Amino acid sequence: MNRTVVIFLLTTLLSGTLLVVTSKHWFPIWLGLELSTLSLLPILSFNTWSRGTEATLKYFLVQAFSAALLLNGATLNLWISGNWEITLPSEPVVHSIITLALVIKLGLAPCHFWFPDVLSGLTFNNGIIIACWQKIAPLFLIANLNSIIVSELIIICSTLSVIIGAWGGLNQISIRKILAYSSIGHIGMDLLHHVFLHSNSHPLICILYINNTLIFCICNANSLYSLSSLSKINSNPTSAILFTMALLSLGGLPPLGGFINKLVPLSIFTLNNNLFIIPFFIIGSLISLYFYLRITFNTSLTLFPQNSLSLLPTRSTDQAKQILIISALSPLTIWGLLLIPTFYLFI
Repeated sequence: MNRTVVIFLLTTLLSGTLLVVTSKHWFPIWLGLELSTLSLLPILSFNTWSRGTEATLKYFLVQAFSAALLLNGATLNLWISGNWEITLPSEPVVHSIITLALVIKLGLAPCHFWFPDVLSGLTFNNGIIIACWQKIAPLFLIANLNSIIVSELIIICSTLSVIIGAWGGLNQISIRKILAYSSIGHIGMDLLHHVFLHSNSHPLICILYINNTLIFCICNANSLYSLSSLSKINSNPTSAILFTMALLSLGGLPPLGGFINKLVPLSIFTLNNNLFIIPFFIIGSLISLYFYLRITFNTSLTLFPQNSLSLLPTRSTDQAKQILIISALSPLTIWGLLLIPTFYLFI
């Protein structure tokens, strides 16, 4: 694809997300979501294999359905209340319809079935956009809606996401599917934190996205698609160490940055006596930690049988381009625990 066209599509994608974040009117919000989706589809469809085309079509159908549901909810709200403002309270039924549309866009349980399948059919570069950037606008909208009316639908979907995100990653051998289920579980945790705290949970989400972006970049640079291909990374000790640190950070082991994503919500649930949520949160965290440790074991402690020539370190042009990104994200992943006092200022 022509570089000018790619720059134009990425600029439109960025503009659509910024339009959603800066708008307080439902129609510009819907327009921004549609701009982001339509500008992303040509990028996703630029795949020479049928699996990528199938994933692009599934992503389009899901996003089109959720956008139509969101527009119908906003129009119904206009008919009942006579306004398009997102900051004004809406009817419970309308609020539930809009929340359901955003849950589908995020891929939260029980509307999560499309997300692992789509992510496993795309390249790692496209997966970064789907798993990280495209989640910003729906998360922002759900946070704004929750600040007006606390929705039981968000609590139920977030709790299910924590369990299903952990349970679904257990029997997977595809790294992209494991990252997809990991994203489902972590977003559920962060939404639960926001619901019960009624404060800014964006710093925790930033840590999650930094870890995910780092892992996607390392996997793309070393062509890691399944657990059996993790032996390739042994030829590059730096990538192996950073990959292990990023995985353990997602698992929530101290003193890595992902420990904040487990510590802060658990502290909030304990202080507010949310005893029903704590068991689900702990069980989901422990199950997800298991498959992170399994990947770490296959990366650092096991060397699969292979030709000795494959152990020779090689560096392609694409790998060299991502060294700067990996180097910038690694300190935030490894030293994130030092930022805990700063993040507590947001509570």
